Amino acid sequence: MRSRSHLSAPAERLERFPDALSSTLVAVKSPSERGRAESIRDVVDAYRRLYGSVQRFVLMLTGDQLNFASVGTSGSHSLNQLLSILSDQASATGFVRLSDLKTAIESARSAEQLRDAIFSDAFSTDIAALRRVVTELERLDAAFVGLCVGHVLEQHARAAAAGVRGGPATRAIARHGADTSQAGTVPRKPPAQAALVHSND
Repeated sequence: MRSRSHLSAPAERLERFPDALSSTLVAVKSPSERGRAESIRDVVDAYRRLYGSVQRFVLMLTGDQLNFASVGTSGSHSLNQLLSILSDQASATGFVRLSDLKTAIESARSAEQLRDAIFSDAFSTDIAALRRVVTELERLDAAFVGLCVGHVLEQHARAAAAGVRGGPATRAIARHGADTSQAGTVPRKPPAQAALVHSND
């Protein structure tokens, strides 16, 4: 039997520090675990984008970004609170596609519950279910973005139409045209009456 003095240097170091290798081992996630982590991240990101879209919609309608943003961006409002504010502001401002917006708002009421699927033992391990959650959150987000952009474009179109019909510039042009027309017209003189010539007789 070989004595310890005959052990090679690497073997002696391993025998002296038996935990040296185990302390450097790192657990490698299986492909399924990596897929689950990515799906959970996608759910969180999709929910965050939806929240941001609803918040920007509210800011656009209120026009009070300074006061509202200081509260909203801090996360003190839940998504359902933002949806209620959006509904009230849309009604107050006469939002044209109010019916479509109300439908989107009611559909989005379930978004927080969808997001919470990542905390469920049943859903958090079901990658297919998590992907369906992502798809639904993205669909809701697209609906709000479309309604918001459509409203902005319509407001621009209304402003342009109002400017053509009776904006200050248009009225000034009209007045200038009227003045020019009058200036170019030579006023008619009354008919000359026959002059009576009297002789000096």
